[in-house]
Amino acid sequence: MIFEEKGQITVFLSLLLIVLIGFSFVVVEGVSSYSASALGEDAVKNAGENILANYDRELFNKYHIFFLDPREKNYILSDGKADMDQYFSGNSFFNVFCNSLKMTEEVTAVEEDGLYLKHEIREWMKYRQEEKVKDTLKQLINNVKKNNADRKEYQNEAEEETGNIEQSEENKVEEDKVEDTAEEETVSQEVQKERTTWKEIKEALQLLTKTGILFYVSDHPEQLSRKSISEENLPSRAKKREQEEHKVEEFLFSGLGLKGIKSMLSVDFSINTNSTLWTKENYIVPYIEECFLDYSEEGREEKEEKNDVQEQVLAYEKEYLIKGQPSDLDNLKRVANDIFLLRFINNYIFTGRDAEIQSQVNLMASALTGVVGIPQTAKAVQMMLRAALSYGESLLELHTLFEGGEISLTKDRGNWNLELKTMVKQLKEKKAVKKGKHNISYKDYLKVLLFMKGNSTILCYRMMDIMQENIACKEAGFLMENCLFSYKWEGSLSFGSVKMKFEKQVSY
Repeated sequence: MIFEEKGQITVFLSLLLIVLIGFSFVVVEGVSSYSASALGEDAVKNAGENILANYDRELFNKYHIFFLDPREKNYILSDGKADMDQYFSGNSFFNVFCNSLKMTEEVTAVEEDGLYLKHEIREWMKYRQEEKVKDTLKQLINNVKKNNADRKEYQNEAEEETGNIEQSEENKVEEDKVEDTAEEETVSQEVQKERTTWKEIKEALQLLTKTGILFYVSDHPEQLSRKSISEENLPSRAKKREQEEHKVEEFLFSGLGLKGIKSMLSVDFSINTNSTLWTKENYIVPYIEECFLDYSEEGREEKEEKNDVQEQVLAYEKEYLIKGQPSDLDNLKRVANDIFLLRFINNYIFTGRDAEIQSQVNLMASALTGVVGIPQTAKAVQMMLRAALSYGESLLELHTLFEGGEISLTKDRGNWNLELKTMVKQLKEKKAVKKGKHNISYKDYLKVLLFMKGNSTILCYRMMDIMQENIACKEAGFLMENCLFSYKWEGSLSFGSVKMKFEKQVSY
């Protein structure tokens, strides 16, 4: 019995040892599989990071955003597999290698209404000092909003006067008829002088408008940029072109008739301070201010020195972001028209409230309408004189802005510049306008016009237009649609007889 019991213990211990050895093999195999899996995961992650390191250097240096260099796109799979194999080769214990690798779910810079560009801009701007909207800019925006509300009153006034005047097929006062009739009557020397002054004013403004206000406000129009870009392959072409909210050029001076006044006062310059550009995307305009150029010579020189700018396909980039025309000259002209009209509305409202200007207007209106003696005509002529005075004042202000100066935000008697009697002479002299308590610059108006876009989608696509064209100057064939923001890797790894599938999202 004793020998039999000892034999049972030996068998039991042997079986236990076998179980322990088998369990050990299972544990070792599990650990090996887990380690190989972890090694494979690290290899895939490392390869993905190595690929992302091939971001476009020019794009980052100039615009501080990360997107994969388009030239690397065709080598993602081969480079990724080579990186993984190299990673595995450094470990002799685990015989792991990549069986297959493919790329899916590619996401480029131009997708999702510029979402990924906004992501990159936000990442860059969060490391910048937060730029709050300056008090002057806030006051300018409030001024634009107030004037936009007040202009409707004067628009209605122009419409009423249009309806009161008989035989107004063209919706304007027949000032030429008034003048022709006046010539037949013997008038005082003072009255004749007023009529001559009005004729000179009208001819001067008509000439200025015919040549274009841009060529008046710029002292050296021959030096204005004539650069342009081809619209082919631009990211913004993939989106429906935004219709301009207004075509100011159609409303500019045309005989100073009521039709022209009413048209100029009908343009809606509304600003929605609840739009995304003001709220969750308030980093967009500061980014544009930092990375894009405009007409301002001083601003352009600073940025060229700061960013070592060598080639720019457009000289007036912010103006392009606002207007989206392919040529610098067209964009600058349209921006100038917008600023001009904003100033015209501001000045026209002031002329209706200032007693001294009203006195000048009434005196000249009496001289112009004394023969006809129709009250409705007198009222309409007063409006035309106010419009002419406002038009000239706005031209002087715009000239000051384009020459790098500042103008008063709001109008009062102290900073008003023109008088009807000397208006033509003052317009020829082009003297800098008087400043006020709060003054604004050309750049301030650009910011307002950018905020007026309401949302950032069109701005993002136009930014990508400029980015693409500028980078293509150094990287031939560069397209934003080929710049990857993220992609997914799918493949399998082998560890001995074991195969492991994997999926890995790679993203900036």
